[in-house]
Amino acid sequence: MFNVFISYSRCDVDFFRYLFAQLKARPQESCSTSSILLSLTAICLFLVSGLGSIAQDADNIKLQNYYQYWRNKYFRLSQQVKGGAFIDCQDNRTTCSEAHGYGMLICVYMSRLDGSTTRKDFDTLDIFRRQFSSSIDSRLMSWYVDDKLAKPKKTTCATDGDLDMAYALILASHEWKRPKYMAEAKKILNGIEDSLIRSDYSLRRGDWDQNQHAIRLSDIMPTHFDVFAQVSNRQLWQRVKQVHYVILRQISLEEGVFPDFVVKDETGWKPTSPNFLESDYDGMMYYNSCRVPWRLAAAAMENNDQEAQNLLRIFNAGIGKVANNDFMAGYRLDGRTINKWTDGAFTAPHMCSLFVNQRKDALATKDYQFGQQETYYQDSIRLLSLCLVTGNTFTLENQGQ
Repeated sequence: MFNVFISYSRCDVDFFRYLFAQLKARPQESCSTSSILLSLTAICLFLVSGLGSIAQDADNIKLQNYYQYWRNKYFRLSQQVKGGAFIDCQDNRTTCSEAHGYGMLICVYMSRLDGSTTRKDFDTLDIFRRQFSSSIDSRLMSWYVDDKLAKPKKTTCATDGDLDMAYALILASHEWKRPKYMAEAKKILNGIEDSLIRSDYSLRRGDWDQNQHAIRLSDIMPTHFDVFAQVSNRQLWQRVKQVHYVILRQISLEEGVFPDFVVKDETGWKPTSPNFLESDYDGMMYYNSCRVPWRLAAAAMENNDQEAQNLLRIFNAGIGKVANNDFMAGYRLDGRTINKWTDGAFTAPHMCSLFVNQRKDALATKDYQFGQQETYYQDSIRLLSLCLVTGNTFTLENQGQ
């Protein structure tokens, strides 16, 4: 019998099952034998718990190091806004609302590991945000700001940035017990509800988007929609979530490809034509919708969202079935690659899908991603993805609020 224990020195789930089966099958054996079995079980539980804690501590150290790298490279104090700061997205003292949303989310998530600067950084980002409102809806943020100019030109908003900023403010309000943040979040939410949601509950791409019935799929953030429904006490946000899940199901049925933009016509939603808004690849999976697997993984991992899990199964059975370092930067609707290189904006979200689908290469992929450094867009998506897969993100529900 004891030779069997040596062979099970991994102390995994199968071993626990074996031990309990031994106890159940040998009720007639002496108390000493049962005591030995129970003691071995307790020892293994202790070892597994300790190893898990050591692995988590190692991940947290790596995450803190990556955060410090990211902060040193992209976080900048403003020259124009007293007490304000921004995320430099082009290494030329310019920023965008997308970057601002990422920065505020990163500060909230990292506050539990690195509380020395994160809350102060969050407040400086929020001060900057309030100074640059959209030229159409002043409750939303101007999508582009040049900090080199004393009076930057006002621009319209971009939906994803305001969604992330509202979400970050809500999490900050609960994490730091500051009602002021919630009041600011609700102001943004009112702007989103009035200017960015159509009568069919689909999202506009910005407050400028009034004529084309189109959606940027990377604006689909189920975790955010759930929390917005909770704090606003409105069914509107659950309808928004369900409408966009229907669109994702229709679009990604075959190869799990999420195109950057989709448009609605008399037959329903379909990928847009080339150069619809940004590039030849607007109707393919490119530098916008590369983020969709990350957003879906957040819903699956934080909220146990079955719809998100199902969509990621399709993705991982299609273009996502490859190893992480073989997941290329761009895919056509039929699953063929656009480029022959990889990019962190694609591989970091792909990593998140590996964890949801419990792929054997998930842990090795996480270690690989910790070692990658690129530019603002890739590094920011990677840091947020690493926060997710290391268990350093949270929602209102798992905060116990």
